[in-house]
Amino acid sequence: MSFEYTEITDPLFVENKQANDEENFIMVRAKDWSDVPIALPNWQPEPHCFSTEFRKYEQDLTDFEVRPDDVWVASYPKSGTTWCQEMVWLICNDLNFEAARAESLRTRFPFLDISLIHDINSNSFAKIHEMEGRPRFIKTHLPVSMLPKSYWTAKPKTVYIRRNPKAVGVSYYHHSRRIFYRGTMENFIQSFIHEHHFYSPIHAHVIEYHELRGSDNVLLISYEEMKHELASVVARVCKFFSKSYTESQLSKLYEHLSFESMRNNKACNYEGHTTTIDGTDLRFLRKGKTDSWKEELSPELIDALDRWTLEKVANEHHRKLFL
Repeated sequence: MSFEYTEITDPLFVENKQANDEENFIMVRAKDWSDVPIALPNWQPEPHCFSTEFRKYEQDLTDFEVRPDDVWVASYPKSGTTWCQEMVWLICNDLNFEAARAESLRTRFPFLDISLIHDINSNSFAKIHEMEGRPRFIKTHLPVSMLPKSYWTAKPKTVYIRRNPKAVGVSYYHHSRRIFYRGTMENFIQSFIHEHHFYSPIHAHVIEYHELRGSDNVLLISYEEMKHELASVVARVCKFFSKSYTESQLSKLYEHLSFESMRNNKACNYEGHTTTIDGTDLRFLRKGKTDSWKEELSPELIDALDRWTLEKVANEHHRKLFL
């Protein structure tokens, strides 16, 4: 067995897991990380939160065949993944906007590891293995320590996107509420701080990918950079994939990637309904702001999130990743 499993015994989680529909949550830790090129002193991977579905597919994950010409987008959930995927897919596909609008991003850029967290009645690893055409575009939320073994030899081009944890927490709450979560915002954020949501802990997730920055197959960007310096990010991504476009072509890309355009694009905003609970907008792409968390989090929760980052991230250089 390549992974070890531990039950979550935290009192807050145990008290609320049934009401919040989280009874199948479990912590999973990689037992072998010898292939991971992270030079942090005494580094060992932390346990990450998944569901009991992980046990069914651990061998599929370990043995998944990564190809050198794959294109990957990696992130902790709700960090701007969809936005980044659409940008990467278009840049790699000659800005074919017509094709992008014609087919769901889920089909063009499937989620490799969804079988590890949700019972989808199919094997997401097998489905991607059977995909026709190359290159394959693959989305993952896997932490560095859990990437398939062949990732480290194939070294596919990978774009990793990060986002301010306070914004992630709010977005993750609304996303989980849409799917299964039944608790309050305050309860969700407290669980987020206790690192009991899928793919947590977020700080380790971000720092470990950041420590791959010396690898020529990994490009690191942030949601905030995309929001405030989109042209600069696009230029870096184009260079990363050895692509070149005219200013006229790039202007169309910027327009396509604008929040309003993305929000109204059914191929990307595939849960773009306007159903509300208690007046809350439940669309997959909701606000597209960098600091909307200020409008939704109480001062007490903001302070708790800030103190959490200070406690978890001792290195000042790494702390800059969470601003």
